[in-house]
Amino acid sequence: MRSRPTMRFSLALSAFLAVSLVLPAADWPSWRGVNSDGVSSEEGLPAKWSQDGENLLWKAPIGGRSTPIVVDGRVCVITLAEPEEPTKWQERIACLDTETGEIRWEHRYSIFQTDIPHHRVGWASLAGDPVTGYVYSHGVEGMFICFDRDGKIVWSRSFGEEVGRISGFGGRTVDPLIDGDLVIVSFLTAGWGGNFIPRHRFFALDKSTGEIVWISTPGGAPKDTTYTVPVVRVIDGERLLVTGNGDGGIYALQVATGKKVWHFPFSKRGINSSVLVNGSDVYASHSEENVDASTAMGRLVHLNAGQVSEGKPAEVWKVDGFAAGYASPAYHDGILYHVDNSANLTAFDAASGEELWKHNIGIAQRASPIIGDDKIYVADVDGKFHILKMNGREEPEVLHVEEFKEPDGSLTQINGSPAVANGRIYLMTTRELYAIGAKRPAGSAAKAVNAVSNKAPAGAAAAHVQVVPAEAVLSPGDSIKFVARAYDAKGRLIGEPSAEWSFEGLKATVSGSGDLKVAGDNVSQGGLLTAKVGGVKGTARVSVRPRIPFTEDFESYEEKTVPPGWNAARGRFQVADIDDNKVLRKPSANRRSWRTTVFFGDPSASGYVIEADLYGVQRGRWKPDMGLVSHRYTLALMGPRKRLMIRTWLSELERFSKQVPFEMEADVWYRMKMQVDVAEDGGKATVRGKVWKKGDPEPEAWTIEAEDALPHTSGSPGIYGYSAADIFYDNIKVTPAGS
Repeated sequence: MRSRPTMRFSLALSAFLAVSLVLPAADWPSWRGVNSDGVSSEEGLPAKWSQDGENLLWKAPIGGRSTPIVVDGRVCVITLAEPEEPTKWQERIACLDTETGEIRWEHRYSIFQTDIPHHRVGWASLAGDPVTGYVYSHGVEGMFICFDRDGKIVWSRSFGEEVGRISGFGGRTVDPLIDGDLVIVSFLTAGWGGNFIPRHRFFALDKSTGEIVWISTPGGAPKDTTYTVPVVRVIDGERLLVTGNGDGGIYALQVATGKKVWHFPFSKRGINSSVLVNGSDVYASHSEENVDASTAMGRLVHLNAGQVSEGKPAEVWKVDGFAAGYASPAYHDGILYHVDNSANLTAFDAASGEELWKHNIGIAQRASPIIGDDKIYVADVDGKFHILKMNGREEPEVLHVEEFKEPDGSLTQINGSPAVANGRIYLMTTRELYAIGAKRPAGSAAKAVNAVSNKAPAGAAAAHVQVVPAEAVLSPGDSIKFVARAYDAKGRLIGEPSAEWSFEGLKATVSGSGDLKVAGDNVSQGGLLTAKVGGVKGTARVSVRPRIPFTEDFESYEEKTVPPGWNAARGRFQVADIDDNKVLRKPSANRRSWRTTVFFGDPSASGYVIEADLYGVQRGRWKPDMGLVSHRYTLALMGPRKRLMIRTWLSELERFSKQVPFEMEADVWYRMKMQVDVAEDGGKATVRGKVWKKGDPEPEAWTIEAEDALPHTSGSPGIYGYSAADIFYDNIKVTPAGS
């Protein structure tokens, strides 16, 4: 399986953070800066500039839709590579020298198994760690990667293949958040076991190793994929992660444990705008229907997180009809600054909610305002970057407006916010990246507002037991060490006590010190490992995926079940008995789950052949699509289109795909076979597939072949189905190529 970490984060470090953590002057390590509030303490920031040279340090031909980060002398971005050449589209992470704009390093990789279109690649901003210099990326396809300061991959996770991450068409992807020794990210998943129901889940990982420390599912059924970015604050002695959710609520979780502390129902759709937290005051907004009787679209609300009753914070004030569903607010000197969807920059008295003034900056809005040096820096979608002089409770003075246009005269879009670092402004349009300001750095160090002890007081009672890793994906015969950690009621670390260990749903052994060894049987498994400390229990999820070669004929499973440990299978598939033969059925009843890919192998696997029997019925005029997955490519037999297709990125077939005519007959078993051969130098992959009626001799020639010049070199085997009508699978076989 994925290489497992051999180191764990330091208990002493994770439990204690210095009371005043001072970060380097050149750092704007996340989307909204050091304190996730869009405020810079720097002075001497530029009041005007020009694309032609005035106050322009440099510009680089790298465009995108997110916000740059600045860490350790580098400005780093995530974007689409080669936007003008569809066959070269990849996700690109690049770090440039803050002084010269020269690329220090970049990493490109091919996108796979997503519906997200190319113009929304690079949605989630990067996160940088000022302590290590590491940079973290969350790609649209679910790759979560940690880079060192020189661009080398420290570790990576393929969340789509490992935990059933759901990729929606809209492109909404959440920024990573670094807090202490954790890097936290969230997305929708449909996993296995207790996590099979699609929910917006939060994953906290050890930032050094990628090991999953906790998983939290605080909310209900998601209404949307979202991109709200959490904020961490200490409120009433409790270190909390405060965030919106796909179910339309605002939640607070303990950062160390993921335990839900409170919930505020807010919107009938998912939350995209991030919260702003000032002390115990939480400000949130949306632009959809409200959950109460209000007929207004949108709301801005002020919550007091220091007054929580029955799991809900007190509401201080609200402004109905303020529709800010994309941008996030900023706070300065008792005033809340926010931009609605129609690009109206509005100031509110933070204590009362009174509107102080409104200043229109354009037609549509995505970017959030940044405050620094008594100025407001904010871009509208349609190519204008505004610099405004703050004027207390009065409307600001316009200092400068810079407009960006395409070569054909149309407007260049700006979706991301600027970054402020070292006396400079870094701004990325969809076409270029600009460094604005003085040639000599003039920034001042920033102090984090969050740095306090998170160690429990002596004698504290254990209220929560955490088992690390919280989720492990293993191969038969693997061994892994688990650790139990005890926390008090406020999520403060007590220590690593001795625990009683047990497990269920696994064929394995576990020692008294948490060493788990799974059996060598080459079958799928999924179960829980439990650590008991006193009367408090904690669990970890363990799945086992078979090694290649393996087969699956479903004969050993009960009807209406699925193989254990298979993500995205329960609720979408079920074992059925057809003429005394067990098969896997994908029903057509739930339209929302028609399109599903299930991975059941090692994401790092390569050099194998996958084959299976497939059968599709006809429901009225509907036929299904069905197929196999290998090395992150899909071989799909497309019933309605009468085609056999090879692809990797469903919404962007121009990047790589090939199709040939093939008319699928309903109610007929077919045998499908797929093989991916990667060149020794990794420079290309040849993807081959063949389909024939079961019982007929296998044809010597491949039915379809395609060559990818930007290849995937590995990936989990899997099955694919679009069940507009029922699909049946049987006799899955995965073998080494050439065997």
